[in-house]
Amino acid sequence: MDLSENALWQAVLTNDESYNGVCFYGVLSTGVYCRLHCSSKRPLRENTRFFFSKEGAEKAGFRACKRCRPDKAEEPSIDNAVLKVLALCRYIESCDYIPTLEELSEKVKLSPFHLQRVFKQALGISPRNYADAHRQLRFKKALQAGDDIALASYDAGYGSSSRLYEQSSRYLGMTPKAYKQKGKGQTIYYSVVKCPIGFILLAATKKGICAVRLGESKRALVDELKDEFKHAQVSQSSLELSEWPQMLVNYLSGNTPWPKLPYDVQATAFQRKVWDSLRTIPEGQTMHYAEIAAAIGQPNATRAVARACASNPVAVVVPCHRVVPKSGGVGGYRWGAERKKKLLDMEKQKAIA
Repeated sequence: MDLSENALWQAVLTNDESYNGVCFYGVLSTGVYCRLHCSSKRPLRENTRFFFSKEGAEKAGFRACKRCRPDKAEEPSIDNAVLKVLALCRYIESCDYIPTLEELSEKVKLSPFHLQRVFKQALGISPRNYADAHRQLRFKKALQAGDDIALASYDAGYGSSSRLYEQSSRYLGMTPKAYKQKGKGQTIYYSVVKCPIGFILLAATKKGICAVRLGESKRALVDELKDEFKHAQVSQSSLELSEWPQMLVNYLSGNTPWPKLPYDVQATAFQRKVWDSLRTIPEGQTMHYAEIAAAIGQPNATRAVARACASNPVAVVVPCHRVVPKSGGVGGYRWGAERKKKLLDMEKQKAIA
C-alpha cells in the first residue's frame, strides 16, 4: 500500500476505501478530520493534513466528521470483508432456515447496511438471494435422492407449501413434482442440424428456446437432453421451432448477421442481467468479465459474471463467447475453447468485410 502524500491525496479524490482504518485526513479550514473515502466536499490540497491514527488527528486539534464518523470503529474495506462474506456463506449453508440480515450482521460484527453492500460486491447477489439459492439446491438434491416432496420441503427449510410452489417455477422451470419426475408432463421439442462448428441442438417449449448446445455428436447432444428430462415428452422437430435452427446455421456459416432470438430460460435475476448484457455486445467485438460486471452496475462481481457465462444454457443465443479474459486468449467455454475461437474469428471476419 502506497502511503506517500501524493497517493493519499489521490485516495481522497477517488474515495478509495482500501485506506479505511489506515489513514485519516484533517482539513485546516474546518477543523474536521475524515476517512479518506468520506463523501463530504473535497478540501483544498494545501488545507489537508494526513494522520495515521484518529488519536493523532484529535491531538492535533481536529474533531471527528459527523458524516463518515472516523471516531467510530472502522468498517473493514471490501477486500478485508471478503473473508467475512465467505464465513457467512458457510454459516448460511449450515442453517436449516434463512437467517435475517440482522442475525448475519451480528455474526460478523458489521452493520446490516455495510454487510449487504460488501456481500453483493463480493458475490453479485444479496445474502437473502444466496440463502434462497442454497435452500433450493438442498430441495433439488433431496428430490433427486427420492425423498417425498413434503419431507424434502421441510428439510430444505420451507415453512409452508405455498412458499415452495411460489418459488418453484422460477428455479426449477416446472413444479416440484414435475422436476422430481424429470419433466413428467412437459413437452420439449428439439432439432439437431449440422453447422460449421459441429452439430447444434436447439430445444424449445411452447414458451420459447430453452436449450442450445454445441457438440461433435448428434446422438450425444440428444442423449444429454433426454437424460436431463428423462420423463418429459421429447419430440424431434416441430412447428414450435419455426425457422430458428436454420437462422443459427446461416449465422454460423458467416452468411447472415447474428439473429437476436427470443429465449425462455429459468435463471436468477443476476444471471438474466448478465445474459441480457451479453446480448448487447456487437458482433465482432469482445468484452472482459470485469467490463460486463461494470456494465451491469456491480464492478466487483467479476467472478459471479464468469459463473453466469459458464452456466449459460443457450449457446450463441446468449453470446457468452464474446467475453474473454483480460489476461489474453479466448478463455474457457462450455462447448470447447477451439469452438469459441472459431466463433470469434468468424464474427471478426464478417465485421471487417
